[in-house]
Amino acid sequence: AQSPVAVTDRAAARFLDQATWGPTAASIAQLQQSGIANWLTAQFSLNTSDLPDQPILDAATGKPNRNLTPVQAAFFQNTVTGQDQLRQRVAFALSQTWVVSAVSTKDAYAFPPYWRLFRDNAFGNYRDIIKAVTLSPAMGNYLNMANNNKGNTAAGTSANENYARELMQLFTVGLTQLNPDGSAVLDSNNNPIPTYDQAVVTNTARALTGWTYPTVPGATAKADNPAYYTGQMFAVETEHDTTSKNIIGGATIPMGQTAEQDLDSVLIALMAQPTMAPFVSKQLIQHLVTSNPSPAYIQRVANVFLNNGSGVRGDMKAVITAILSDAEARAGDDPTAAPNPNFGHMREPVLFMANILRGLNATLGPSSNIYLQASNLGEDLFYPATVFSYFSPLYRLENGEPAPEFQVYSTQTATNRADVINTILYGALDKSTTISLTPFLPGGSNLSAMVDYISYAFLHHAMSANLQAAATSAAKAATGAKAQAQAALYIALT
Repeated sequence: AQSPVAVTDRAAARFLDQATWGPTAASIAQLQQSGIANWLTAQFSLNTSDLPDQPILDAATGKPNRNLTPVQAAFFQNTVTGQDQLRQRVAFALSQTWVVSAVSTKDAYAFPPYWRLFRDNAFGNYRDIIKAVTLSPAMGNYLNMANNNKGNTAAGTSANENYARELMQLFTVGLTQLNPDGSAVLDSNNNPIPTYDQAVVTNTARALTGWTYPTVPGATAKADNPAYYTGQMFAVETEHDTTSKNIIGGATIPMGQTAEQDLDSVLIALMAQPTMAPFVSKQLIQHLVTSNPSPAYIQRVANVFLNNGSGVRGDMKAVITAILSDAEARAGDDPTAAPNPNFGHMREPVLFMANILRGLNATLGPSSNIYLQASNLGEDLFYPATVFSYFSPLYRLENGEPAPEFQVYSTQTATNRADVINTILYGALDKSTTISLTPFLPGGSNLSAMVDYISYAFLHHAMSANLQAAATSAAKAATGAKAQAQAALYIALT
């Protein structure tokens, strides 16, 4: 272990806001003691959270089980109490790029195995993520890669292009070639150069033919298996298109290859695209650190994506370390640094709920339904509306600034945020979620110390003078220690 560099509580809390589901007094103290490098090393080794496997059929009706409630509840339990905080945050960010939605892939048992792909590959190589998701039966169902058979000219059929198109457009390279800093590569007429054309989509779809769902235990394997979501898809060579194909970047797949060989050829061609580095890096930065990273920040991370220092491309550990350690991410750690109004991001609803509950020392019991609160705020966990996720990575504010999470922020959800905070502090979110205000209670009449502690726990010890005055004023108007803490917290958290 490296000797830790001294970390202030402000720096620790800011870092934890980016790398976890939210700072707690204990996690701030722990990071101050270990230092960032040692903390990252420890987090990279942790893989402790899980989501419970679900029954295929509903026991009461015998029909397919489409109740994701236990999975949603377990997800929030992990966010609030799980030790592998960084792995969870990165896995969730990846799942928002590689979308499968219960809106159309409805079986509840499909989702724990799909989520585990991101949990287990979060700190691996991006190529492994591409392959794992491509062969996932949940993705096979959602974007029609399962039972995607080779075209038959006589029958007038062709390979389904849905997965091939989204694989490139949303998951790996985007529509436009990018410079390392995320800006578009332009041709001589100043027009953006596309990353691929329709012919490449068609040929990639042909390369990805011949995969079917895992075989249900006890059943006989067929060329087109029925949907089954446990395990990974397997190749049916008789349904694979073995002709040669020109794919992305001018690569050619030779004729006569197996389905697995064609898939590997696609992976090699995709990983060779320099555009992947800024495309993937920017989205990870947006989810973890700031919606509007500077071109220089994107380029520094993209360079690490291209080469981790040992010649390896796509090393997620190196990329995440680069994102969280970057000078732009850490600039605000220094209290003398000028505030940057374009830095940071609004907490999306899932992160917003987890952050507040962690800060208020919450306990989520067996009937916790925090997922309902997140849904009321605009993010229905596991039910993104489209393949563009809960909100589009391309969404911008009216002034043109990138701010993806603001797509689910409306007059109604803004009001709902205040209502949720009110319910957490003054009521009960559900029958089994509790919070502990004990650390926030003022000692005697020492309201300034209480407000300072709120600033420490929730605002990186950087509460503005105006907010301090407002929180103190609200506390003074309340009677009794608990009421004073509730009043000050309500002002600070809203």
